[in-house]
Amino acid sequence: MLRFTIFCALVGTAFSAYMSTDLDGRIVGGVATTIEEHPYQVSLSTKLGGHFCGGSLVRGDIVVTAAHCLQSFKATSIRVRAGTTNNKKDGELVKVLAARYHPKYNASSIENDVGILKLATSIPQSSSVRYIELAETIPATGTPAVVTGWGTKCFAYCLIPPTTLQAVELQIVQSEDCASSDYKYGAQIKESMVCAYALKKDSCQGDSGGPLVAEGKLVGIVSWGYACAKKGYPGVYIYLLLAFAMFRFWVLSALLNALAAATVPDIFGGRIVGGEETSIEAHPYQVSLWLIEEQQHFCGGSIISADFVLSAAHCLLGIEPNEILVRLGSTNSKSGGLLAEVTGIKTHAGFSARTAVNDIALLRLAQPVMQTDSIRYIELADTVPATGTRAVVSGWGIRCALCLLQPSTLQAVDVNIVQREDCASDTYKYGDQIMESMVCAYALKKDACDGDSGGPLV
Repeated sequence: MLRFTIFCALVGTAFSAYMSTDLDGRIVGGVATTIEEHPYQVSLSTKLGGHFCGGSLVRGDIVVTAAHCLQSFKATSIRVRAGTTNNKKDGELVKVLAARYHPKYNASSIENDVGILKLATSIPQSSSVRYIELAETIPATGTPAVVTGWGTKCFAYCLIPPTTLQAVELQIVQSEDCASSDYKYGAQIKESMVCAYALKKDSCQGDSGGPLVAEGKLVGIVSWGYACAKKGYPGVYIYLLLAFAMFRFWVLSALLNALAAATVPDIFGGRIVGGEETSIEAHPYQVSLWLIEEQQHFCGGSIISADFVLSAAHCLLGIEPNEILVRLGSTNSKSGGLLAEVTGIKTHAGFSARTAVNDIALLRLAQPVMQTDSIRYIELADTVPATGTRAVVSGWGIRCALCLLQPSTLQAVDVNIVQREDCASDTYKYGDQIMESMVCAYALKKDACDGDSGGPLV
């Protein structure tokens, strides 16, 4: 699988038997390294052993890679090799149970180029296998970074990739800078992308899907670029935190529910843990957001008037109104009640997927919904109640961090309000991540979980 490369006619003709005009990633100007230096790196190969892409182990049974790496392969035909410097032997070779890539992946613009593999067996950590944490923000332009992989070591005329892991040191280039006149991509650089650059250094063919690491955290995955190590053209990577914010809900519905897989890294997503089953009559303002094509619940919401539903902005990234329905008046997220069409979605103009500031959205229903015993509009609070005030969260999210299936019956959990100032204090561990527009709620061993995002705190 090759990282996106634009060929001149001469090179394209001379090497058409070996090269592709599709996506590709590659290590150029780097050095041989060891897996102990980069123990999160994995190799994706075919059943016959041919390496085609890289990936990063983010937990024992979850690998992140590029969507374009998964276009030509079924999950059953992919193998993941971890814990070895040589991509042809040693380490742990594991089958893949399920593979999913972002449904909004665009092969032309290369947006949303992110995929997830669920491994058939979990790989334990060791000196040569380590799970890597996702970076919460993109480091500043100029921050040192490292890219690793088994891709070819030059563009076009290096036909045989190395079997020994390679590493190259680069510098982060934030998307705004990468799209500026300092470089040559312009509007091709999208919000979900981040670049990395150093003169005569880059990733190359075969490195796609591999890790871009800065300050010890996974910032992005190798996605595309113009040629390899070409002056003025940084390598382009997918910024994982933002990509997962957009991707999480399809993963939950398709990967978790349909394939009984495990959870992805906990970036965005709410969940009911330590609660109990309840009824819609007890929480008649609760609604379920439903993906039409996948036929799955993916987020919660609250009906606040006859034709408006309130939810989270991150639930609706990349979603068009005609792709979802709202289920109201039902305890069961999969049946019953009223299914309402959506004619408009408006997310807060100041929403940031990186910080979760202003994470709020409104959905306009196609037809007004009348109140009944199981459908009631809920009034918005004028003030944040004092810390310690009893509150309730409801939804259809999973009931523990490792639970495989979402419940179809509405769940509720009692928690206590924690005002923003208290939540940002030393009593808890978020610090300055808690912004002015946020409020917290807490109870020991109780919480919201995956699939409850957008739902009500009452």
